[in-house]
Amino acid sequence: MTTKENAMDVIRHPGDATHGPEDRFLGDVWLWPQIGATANTEVRNVLFTPGSHSAWHRHPAGQVLHVTEGVGYVQARGAERQEIRAGDTVVCHPGEEHWHGATPGTFMTHIAVTDGPTEWKEHVTDEEYRG
Repeated sequence: MTTKENAMDVIRHPGDATHGPEDRFLGDVWLWPQIGATANTEVRNVLFTPGSHSAWHRHPAGQVLHVTEGVGYVQARGAERQEIRAGDTVVCHPGEEHWHGATPGTFMTHIAVTDGPTEWKEHVTDEEYRG
């Protein structure tokens, strides 16, 4: 059996939680990088406090969200708002404008896997959030 020296790359924890910026999120949202950007891919834990949510945005290469705790909402532009719960996985298709966040009475945490940039749009209106 042959072995390669340094066969694996070890990626050190990329940093502490940061508060989501007000131009991208409404309410208190916390972002924890889980894996540093490698080949344009980012993995983050995102904690939404009750009623907090993202602005409309899109990912040219798509995004996957896996809800780890709580209850939230997700909506693609032009579609119905959907409730999401711990254990659910959401596939946001390439270029699909969407938003996601917590319901008014619960926290919601998800793991977000994104490949490439995020294009941020306008904030979700109160009417859109309420569905």
